[in-house]
Amino acid sequence: MDGAGEEGGHLFTTNALVEWYFNSMEGPSAQESVDFIVPFLRSLLPAPYVPAQEVESEASDAFAVAPADGEDRISRLPDTLLSDIISRLPTKDAGRTAALSTHWRRVWAGTPLLVDDAHLLGAGGAPAVPVVRALLRCVAAHPGPVRGVRITRVSFCAHEYALRRLVADLADKGVQDLILFNRPWPLDMPLPDDILRCASLDRLYLGVWQFPKTTAAHPPAFPNLRELGLFHSLVPNREFDALLANCPKLEVLSLVLSYNDPSRLRVTSKSLKIVVDWTSSFDEVVVEDAPSVERLLFESIGKRRPVKIVGAPRLEVLGVLELDLHMLEIGGTVIKAGINVSASNMVPSLKILAVRVRFACNREAKMLPTLLKCFPRLETLHIMPIPSKSPDSEHDLSFWEHQGPCQCLKSHLETVIVYGLALSEGHGIGFIRYIMRDGKALKTLAVACSDDRVRGFRESAEAGSGEIAVRMVAPRWSFQAAIDSSLNDPFYEVWE
Repeated sequence: MDGAGEEGGHLFTTNALVEWYFNSMEGPSAQESVDFIVPFLRSLLPAPYVPAQEVESEASDAFAVAPADGEDRISRLPDTLLSDIISRLPTKDAGRTAALSTHWRRVWAGTPLLVDDAHLLGAGGAPAVPVVRALLRCVAAHPGPVRGVRITRVSFCAHEYALRRLVADLADKGVQDLILFNRPWPLDMPLPDDILRCASLDRLYLGVWQFPKTTAAHPPAFPNLRELGLFHSLVPNREFDALLANCPKLEVLSLVLSYNDPSRLRVTSKSLKIVVDWTSSFDEVVVEDAPSVERLLFESIGKRRPVKIVGAPRLEVLGVLELDLHMLEIGGTVIKAGINVSASNMVPSLKILAVRVRFACNREAKMLPTLLKCFPRLETLHIMPIPSKSPDSEHDLSFWEHQGPCQCLKSHLETVIVYGLALSEGHGIGFIRYIMRDGKALKTLAVACSDDRVRGFRESAEAGSGEIAVRMVAPRWSFQAAIDSSLNDPFYEVWE
């Protein structure tokens, strides 16, 4: 990722520029704006190991029904079972077990540590100083290994020394899973250099930090990192390239609300399988040398930008491709409506494509047949119509009558999912008729709808392939769906 976001002509090469930009706008201050953004970022994170409120209520119920004869039956259980119990407790309660007896302290010390700052906050939150101290004490007292640490609710402003000690301890004690957010001010809070030597990490999510500079003498050391998420952070090009180069097992990369300089996300990795750009500001996205990438996923905002596919021989899922925001380039050729598509402009591995299109815009609607020619083995097509603010006054619907079938329509495209019912505008009906007429492999035409009242709706219709199923499905497109490799399709699920 070469770093810089751009909004309204401003290049965000430093957090100071981000702060200046927010403060120059009418309305909330920069700090108020970022304070509003951080809860959104936190909502995208993977679920915690131990949901604090649920566990605390369960623990209270358990203590309420405990026998009152004074006999300690729990301590007689095997240590493996006691360790399992400790791993299911909130951070504060797990730490308290060490005070019960020497036996319990030994069991706590032998249980891989889980830390969540949400478990250390009282009702209505707590001052940052006690929570930061509690985090330090908890990690310092445990011999390791550290299974997981989740810090998303406290600010390290004025606690830089404590932050450095904490990250150094985590590196020394083999932290495996780390979610570390600055909550959230100042924006230019430096992430300690010791983060680069957390060699045991399997998963890492960082938010609202100034990424440390790397050197040849002290490169990042993430030999086991499998999943990486960078949220609202500035990571210059050199640091990002060094990061990818030193993550030989990285499979999932996500960038959320990232500002970068010079705004170019360049994917070069032998191991990456999933790349997610979620509301980030890049001038272009280039998949350059990525022999293992299977999914390239976007939820885009901002200005129009190129998406260049150079070397991705295993790419199977692409989207959401926004025809208003993305200029697709394959094999060095910009894909435009009506061009002659050659073999060098095709991605034969692609099976699933999601497209956001304004059917009232002739340029976008007429791109769809050309796109289908670029993906000859496409099996599932997601069409997400959006209204146009300035629709074209005329729409030549005879355009669709003159379109001949392409390879994917002849033999591979089995499922078409339309999101919402906004097909009456512009070319929408013409496109569906084209798919129904020339889709010789078509089996299902579905409408994605979140209304449970239409669950189970099924009909049939005649198409060029014979009788096809018409049904309702549930949309599930979200950040968590995007990074979840276990889902066959991140955009929808079938109602059973």
